[in-house]
Amino acid sequence: MASRVTTTMKRTIKGGKSSGKSTGGWGGGTGGAGDLSKWYGATRKLYLPGGLLTMEDVPSYLNGSLAGDYGYDPLGLGQSEEQVAKYREYELIHARWAMLGAAGAIIPEGLAANGGDVKGATWFETGKVLLDGDTLNYFAVPWGVVDNPLPLIIVLGAQVALMGAAEKYRTDLTGPPGYAPGVGKFESDVFNGLDTLSPGGPFDPLGLADDPDLLAELQVKEIKNGRLAMISMLGFGIQALVTGEGPYANWSKHIADPFGYNLLTVLGAEDRAAVL
Repeated sequence: MASRVTTTMKRTIKGGKSSGKSTGGWGGGTGGAGDLSKWYGATRKLYLPGGLLTMEDVPSYLNGSLAGDYGYDPLGLGQSEEQVAKYREYELIHARWAMLGAAGAIIPEGLAANGGDVKGATWFETGKVLLDGDTLNYFAVPWGVVDNPLPLIIVLGAQVALMGAAEKYRTDLTGPPGYAPGVGKFESDVFNGLDTLSPGGPFDPLGLADDPDLLAELQVKEIKNGRLAMISMLGFGIQALVTGEGPYANWSKHIADPFGYNLLTVLGAEDRAAVL
């Protein structure tokens, strides 16, 4: 799959829209990618509109080969294509964690606010609740709470070990034989030659990346959503410091009274107290 992605990137850099044919959309539809020249190559969108920024103003190491490259590096951190590739790996891993974190911060709180039996539902209280109870129960919608008899330290150790093993397999481009839905049984050599950041194969049981052009478009959507999620997590942290509440509580109060509960009224309230 990595070779197919590389081919797509070369086509877009050389001149606009990819000439590859979209083999299909998700779930068997006709779908496929749109005009990739908007996101890759010399004709891609930049972070400032035409007239304020031209390709001559963009550093040479930002050549449009990466998803989400808008020519934005005002501090000159990239320095070279190799440095940009290293930073992209860091950015994408953080973005994926942020997307999981943003969902994990707001969904349990929303479930608890609507009748769910979720202990420590507010994200910044979860750790304290788990430590006080010395256990980690799982809230499984819609069946309720699944008790976990293991102490929290054992669960934490197991999760760290599993995450560490998965990360090592990813960086080493290797892995054990196994089974994945939509893929079936596979041997360890299935990982040979895959991309470390978007490996596909057993990691893509739905076959979303079967079409290389569609994969290129999905990578743009992934990094854009990931960047938004990183900003969201920063916002959740600042909201918690200012209001002492979680994102769902802040959102529901704002929706109920947009003009009475917003940034200006919260910052201007005399009884506001930072709580964490």
